[in-house]
Amino acid sequence: MKRRLMISASMVLLLIVLIPIAVLLFDLRDQGIFMIVMIVTFVYVGIYVFGGVPKLIVYFIYGIITTTILILSPQPYHLPIAIIGSLLFVLNPLSTFETFLEKKLNEEDVLPLRISIRGSYWPFYSYQKEMKNFYHLPQARKLFTIKWYLHARQILTVALVTLGTIVFINNLSNIANSLDNFSWINFFNFYSVIIIFILAFFLYKKGFTSTIRTLVISVFPPVIFLVLISDFPAPIKYSFAGGTFLAFLVILGLELAKYYQRVAYDAYRYYDVDQQMEVFANALFEPLIYNESFTKCGTFLIKVKPEDFQKQWHSILVYANYFRFIITAYTFEKQGITIHAHFHFRNAKRVEKFKTFLESKFNREVVINQFDDPNKHQYELNFFHRPDYIVARVLALANLLKELEIKTRIIVSMIVYFENEEDLLEIQKIYSTLRLDDLSEDEYITARMDVSLINVDYVIEAKIREMLLELLIHSGKFVRISVFY
Repeated sequence: MKRRLMISASMVLLLIVLIPIAVLLFDLRDQGIFMIVMIVTFVYVGIYVFGGVPKLIVYFIYGIITTTILILSPQPYHLPIAIIGSLLFVLNPLSTFETFLEKKLNEEDVLPLRISIRGSYWPFYSYQKEMKNFYHLPQARKLFTIKWYLHARQILTVALVTLGTIVFINNLSNIANSLDNFSWINFFNFYSVIIIFILAFFLYKKGFTSTIRTLVISVFPPVIFLVLISDFPAPIKYSFAGGTFLAFLVILGLELAKYYQRVAYDAYRYYDVDQQMEVFANALFEPLIYNESFTKCGTFLIKVKPEDFQKQWHSILVYANYFRFIITAYTFEKQGITIHAHFHFRNAKRVEKFKTFLESKFNREVVINQFDDPNKHQYELNFFHRPDYIVARVLALANLLKELEIKTRIIVSMIVYFENEEDLLEIQKIYSTLRLDDLSEDEYITARMDVSLINVDYVIEAKIREMLLELLIHSGKFVRISVFY
């Protein structure tokens, strides 16, 4: 992967360095040829980075075929040829050959680009990504439950990709046919191509709302550009362009504010009898519990009624999203409502600032308790390893399958570990249990317990509590639980 990135970055950097040289030394015709080569190279570098070598080879074949036919055909036939050429790229008739190449080449040459978030704030950005996915879940759910919505998104996405490819090929053809009158302004013709592909991406990933939002923002730059190159008198031209640019900045500011306000909280809700509190544990935080960065923890006790708390809940989530910390749970107790939050280990000041923010919101004193929890022992003790939390997690995942209208049996998979092999052997007599040697150490043996269940709440809850009891009897330790179908 690093080799692909290095090769791609080197080619892009070389072409960027050559631009001023081409402008100074080449005549207009040669500048046009250089521009065509540069744009095509950028496209194929993108395919190489994001799609891998097999897709690069297949798309290069399509490019050679389309280019050859364009060169040999009269200009009036170029638009129909561009349409046919775009269908080659979209329909991918050489998909079988591409699959053959994927099997023959090394994995690093086949896999698409994998972008991993680095830095000590990676848990927050991973959490933010999960939160955005959950925020868009109603759109994603429609893909499973409303057939016409699924077909509409698929058709429009393919239509946008096809349109973008047609416009791209046609723009290249127009530049090639007008090399003697070449102008670098032609480069801005490809703005529409970029926007079309971005719209297709957002439609595929997010849905119609995000696509329309992106379309509105994308209209402003070409409008400003067209006004500046128009024949209007200078005062009118610059006034209108300046006003449009200010409107563009206002729209961007509003969209940025909305970006931070698009927050969500998926809760594992249950009542903990032992601790006498109603718990709303953050389901989106569950995959990120064990991290080395967000170890500064705090609990914030607010003596307010639940209904008053809910009125301010959205603004609390927005505050956490903006200042990059994670609310891991909140609980309703007799003495009030407690918010549990994890902060970056270097951001101790934010704990006090969050306390001040809560006091300003509720107009009363907030009782705070700060502590470091690098091993997440307190979170395990209060939530993660509590039987009610485990049951609530499984029920939530099972109900999600129901909402998506996936009507099959589910498989509950529990990761556990034992200190003695005899205990593992006893559990294997009761449940289907697979020993995981890759995750085991000298001190303990890791295993996975699997049970198949019908997707009915009381059946699931009874079986999970039974498994936890058997685990306790045989000195096993719970690690994590998942649901599959």
